[in-house]
Amino acid sequence: MRYPHIPWLPLLFYPALPVAAAVGLMLWREWPPALTLIVPFVPWVMALIGAAICLMYQRSQTLALMLCVLAATAIWPTLAREAPWALGPALAWWSLAYTINALWAERSSVLLDMVLRIGLMALGVAAIALIGKDGLVDVFGTLAVQGKLARLGVPVEALVALLVTGLTLTLLLLRYGRPQQAGQWLGFVCMAWALPRGAQHPIELALMSAAALTALCISLAHEGFHMAFRDELTGLPGRRALNERLQRMGRVYTLAMADVDHFKAFNDTHGHDVGDQVLRMVASQLRRVPGGGQAYRYGGEEFTLVFPGKTAAESMPHLETVRRAIEAYQMRLRDKPARPKADQVGQRRRGARGRNVRPLRVTVSIGVAERNDALRAPDAVIKAADQALYKAKDGGRNQVCAFGARRARASAG
Repeated sequence: MRYPHIPWLPLLFYPALPVAAAVGLMLWREWPPALTLIVPFVPWVMALIGAAICLMYQRSQTLALMLCVLAATAIWPTLAREAPWALGPALAWWSLAYTINALWAERSSVLLDMVLRIGLMALGVAAIALIGKDGLVDVFGTLAVQGKLARLGVPVEALVALLVTGLTLTLLLLRYGRPQQAGQWLGFVCMAWALPRGAQHPIELALMSAAALTALCISLAHEGFHMAFRDELTGLPGRRALNERLQRMGRVYTLAMADVDHFKAFNDTHGHDVGDQVLRMVASQLRRVPGGGQAYRYGGEEFTLVFPGKTAAESMPHLETVRRAIEAYQMRLRDKPARPKADQVGQRRRGARGRNVRPLRVTVSIGVAERNDALRAPDAVIKAADQALYKAKDGGRNQVCAFGARRARASAG
């Protein structure tokens, strides 16, 4: 399932750190002799660490990709010496195996899944060995463009496979937007650059494979963080993330509890799918709250907004702004079974009946409380914001109410 609204910068930033470090080391031309001796062992260390993390999280897909990287690092220098004629087909098969493993969904049985994945990778290696030099020349020698690409240093079959894999992984990253896809993409970029040069530069190959394995490890840890701290439906940080944040708050901050009005009626009338759409819409609006506020999914139809360093009086205008934005947002329900396949037909139908369709109206009630001498603990501030929320609902809903206020602030709409 896709994680909505995950920021792209941290998604690629953290796994890219080891890649940037590896590039920096390659640009540093005067290596100490000890570093040259250590680098070949680093991929094996990172593979062991990565395997432990994969087994902990039951991630056979990432473990298979790590095995792809480690196997290529271990075999490539020997293959370049003993069978240079197999470098092109081997690189093409490695790229294809990497793509298959990236697309291959996790299975319930990790052991069976790994056996099948390893068997698939071994099958390609065995096929190359059985076909032999003469057979491979017969298969790939008919490609007329091979000579034109010789200056790139990559046989045409390998180049095509690398381009297909790169495009596939890029589409996966754009489609799902998860840390796992970011690590897979960066790991492939490292190896796609290093493997064609690996025969002449084995130290660079070891360095880039270590960076690829580290990127996969970081992305897996990042994926676990998102699973634990980010709400899958809305993409907002969850309640656990809120609790962590509240432990690091300063002396001055404001909390707001927001609740979707009549949410049970949405579910009962339109179904849970529409209820999920309502929650996503509200979350997307709360995410844009001005004034430095941060939105969290508290649970059910309830959300929490945190304003560090701001009093309730300073936060109220920003909350009123987001309340109005939610009230003004127009949601229109679409009947999926009756939706025509042709876009032009759908446009004509919408144009004919658009005036008679009433948009779904969604509003929220918000309760606000600030940390002060009477409300020192975060739990006390949350409880006070909850009381203000119930006061806003009792006052007619669709309004913002501060804790301790005599009456709810009436909505302007």
